[in-house]
Amino acid sequence: MSLKDSLRLRFEKLTDDVVPQLLESWGDLQKRLDDLNCSLAERSVPEDRRARVSELSLQEKAQRAGQRKPALRSVKSAPEPSAGKK
Repeated sequence: MSLKDSLRLRFEKLTDDVVPQLLESWGDLQKRLDDLNCSLAERSVPEDRRARVSELSLQEKAQRAGQRKPALRSVKSAPEPSAGKK
């Protein structure tokens, strides 16, 4: 077996052992960074503005999904029964 073939086999074996571990570690790192990002976002918005920020976020997502705001319509109320009628 040539040196080139020997090195190629060793490299393939190393790759088979190391790559899955790296991919798993990379996934764990991404999750930790996502959790950190969410934590920092929660801390950055004051408590009294969180509801409005959530509402705006949902509106933006709906617009990106192609949904439009519903048109506001006036609704006529039913006539109230007179107090004197029975």
